[in-house]
Amino acid sequence: MKKSTTKISLVASIAALVLCCAMLIGTTFAWFTDTASTAVNSIQAGKLDIALEMKVNDGWVNAEGKTLSWVKATGGEDEAVLWEPGCTYRLPELRIVNKGNLALKYKIRISGIVGDAKLLEVISFTYGDDIDIDTEVSLAPNQITEGFIIEGHMSESAGNEYQDLSIEGIAITVVATQDTVEHDSNSNTYDANAGYPVIDANELKTALAAGGVVAINNDITADATKTEVADRITIARPTTLNLNAKFIVPGELEPTYNWAGLYIAADTVLNATKNSGIQCLDKENGECGTYVAHITDGANVTVNGGTYYGGGTIFNVQTGTLTINGGHFEVTPFGDPYNYNFLLNCIDANYQNGTANIIVKGGTFVNFDPSNNSAEGAGTNFVAEGYKVVSQEHGDDIWYIVVPG
Repeated sequence: MKKSTTKISLVASIAALVLCCAMLIGTTFAWFTDTASTAVNSIQAGKLDIALEMKVNDGWVNAEGKTLSWVKATGGEDEAVLWEPGCTYRLPELRIVNKGNLALKYKIRISGIVGDAKLLEVISFTYGDDIDIDTEVSLAPNQITEGFIIEGHMSESAGNEYQDLSIEGIAITVVATQDTVEHDSNSNTYDANAGYPVIDANELKTALAAGGVVAINNDITADATKTEVADRITIARPTTLNLNAKFIVPGELEPTYNWAGLYIAADTVLNATKNSGIQCLDKENGECGTYVAHITDGANVTVNGGTYYGGGTIFNVQTGTLTINGGHFEVTPFGDPYNYNFLLNCIDANYQNGTANIIVKGGTFVNFDPSNNSAEGAGTNFVAEGYKVVSQEHGDDIWYIVVPG
C-alpha cells in the first residue's frame, strides 16, 4: 500500500512540474522595482548690466548717448573751450551703476576720437582721487559708485607743435566684464580671464594682435585714413572674436594696402548674431569696397553666424581652411565676367594642392551657389558631404541656403 501511495505522489509531483513549466512558456520574469528622485533648483543665467549716469540739479539721469560739455569757471561760461599748457577742464559729475546680479569689474575709457589724436599725448585724464582713466575697479551687484568728476589736464611742457590741433567726437565709455567673485562648484576663478569689449578700431587692432577672446559690443568703424601695411588689422594669435555688433570698414580703404577688413594669420572663431558681423562699405562711386577677410599662414577659421558684406569677395583663402557653419553672405559684384563668382575664393594653385580649403555646412549666400560655382573652375563645390543647397528667389536675387541633406 505504501509503494502505491508513493507512486501516486511521484506521478502527481511530475504532473505539477509539467504544468508549471507549461505556464511559464511565453512569459517573462517580473522584478520588483522602485525609483527615488529629487528636484534640481532652476538654472538662472547671471546678468551683467552697467549704466552711466550724470547729475542734473539734485537728481541723476541716464548719461548714455548724451553730449557732455567741459565746465568753465564762474564768469567764463560764455568763453570758448581752448586747451593751453597748464589748463584743467572738468566734465559734469558722473556715477556708475551695476544694474545686474553679477559682480563686475570696469574701466573708464576715452574713445571715439576724430581729428588730431596727437593732442592726447599732452592731455592726461583722471577722476575721483586722481584715479587714472583705464584703471580697473570692482563693483558688486546692485552697487552704485560715489559721484566723480572726470578732468583733463594739459601738460605745462606742451610745445608749439600742439598749437591749433583739435579733437572731436570724444566719448566717455565704461567697459565692464565679469569679476572673480561668484563661486561655481570648484572656485571663483573660472572667469579670471574674462576680457573687456573693445570700443574702437585702435583697441580692436591691439586686441586681435594679442589673441584670446575679443568682443565687439557696439559698432566699430575702421579709420579710413590708416592705409599703410602697418595699419592692417591682423589676427596674429589664436582668437575667438565675438561680434555682438558690427565692424564697419569704409570704402575709402580700397584700393589701398588695406584691401581686406581683417587679415587672419592664426586659428580664429567668428561668433556673431544675426544683426552683427562685418560690413565692408562700397566706394563712394558704388564700386566694390574691401574684402571682409584674407586668410593666410595656414589658419583654421570657423564662422558661426552673422552678416557679412564685402566688395566682390567675403573670404579669400591664401593658405588655410575656412569652415562656415552659418551666416548671411553678400557682395557688391565684380564687373563682367566675374560678377558674384568669387564671393568665396581660394588662391587657385593652393586650392589645387590642398593648402587652401573652404568647407560650407550652413549659411545663406546671395547670388552665389557654394555647391556649384566657378571660383576654382567650373563646377566648384565647397559644400561638405551630408549637406545640400536649396534656393529661394528674393526679388532679383537668388539666395542659396545650405542645409543638412
